[in-house]
Amino acid sequence: MIKHILVAIDGSANGETALTYGIYLAKKLHATLHVQHVIDVVFLENPFLHDLSGAMGFEPFMDFSGKVSDILRQRGNQILSDADAICKKEGIEFKTYLDTGIVTKEIAEREKLVDLVIIGQKGINSQFDRKILGSTTEGLTRRLTKPLFISPMQFKTLNHILLAYDDSDSAKKAMEFAVSFCKDMGLPLTVVNINKDEMISKTILGNANSYIAPYNITFDTITKNGNTEKVLKSMLDEDKYDLLIMGAHGHSRIIELVLGSTAEYVIRNTRKPVIVTKR
Repeated sequence: MIKHILVAIDGSANGETALTYGIYLAKKLHATLHVQHVIDVVFLENPFLHDLSGAMGFEPFMDFSGKVSDILRQRGNQILSDADAICKKEGIEFKTYLDTGIVTKEIAEREKLVDLVIIGQKGINSQFDRKILGSTTEGLTRRLTKPLFISPMQFKTLNHILLAYDDSDSAKKAMEFAVSFCKDMGLPLTVVNINKDEMISKTILGNANSYIAPYNITFDTITKNGNTEKVLKSMLDEDKYDLLIMGAHGHSRIIELVLGSTAEYVIRNTRKPVIVTKR
């Protein structure tokens, strides 16, 4: 059951979409939304400031650090003020936090008292460095213990959920979350196993069926064959599915998502949100 949701925003367009998803889920689940903005300590370190001041034509030691800190804090307060106004308009219960530090560490500190964390697929720096998405997402996936919702660029209401399932311990954890999520949201669930061996897949999906059946939700199971990331992307490209849920570790290539090349392919190439759960 999700009663506390943390959304980390950075002032980017994707951060705004993440906030929209947070508000949407908070309304549906009658949950409290925790809105966080982190002032990245990297921007306050001497090497960065020295390069920045040089590029701007300033002497590097003219209290430039203090000026940058003030600007970043003012910007952070404005981002949270805008979010505050939106949340009040939507009539949800919410709290806001302005933190300073390493982004992944500060989000991990806040996630201890929530049930779900939402971040944008691409941050404010993605236009300058395409690797930032991967490092932040991977860092959060390894550090966080709660489910991580990765928001795409465009918002879309959720009508049908897709679960990638391979019978591993982490996939079972993802299935537990998916069933609870679908029950609370009143949404149907499709469980997919990507496997070349139909008999093995039948057994795996039989186990899933036995677990889900007593929960009285609408669901179906299907088998797919092929390259894991391409199959998942293809399914998410369909209008039928609005969200993918999967585990972060396991014995299948499905579980490489957000940990390696599959992450880069699926998350960067899908227009749908992904929730990653941990064991």
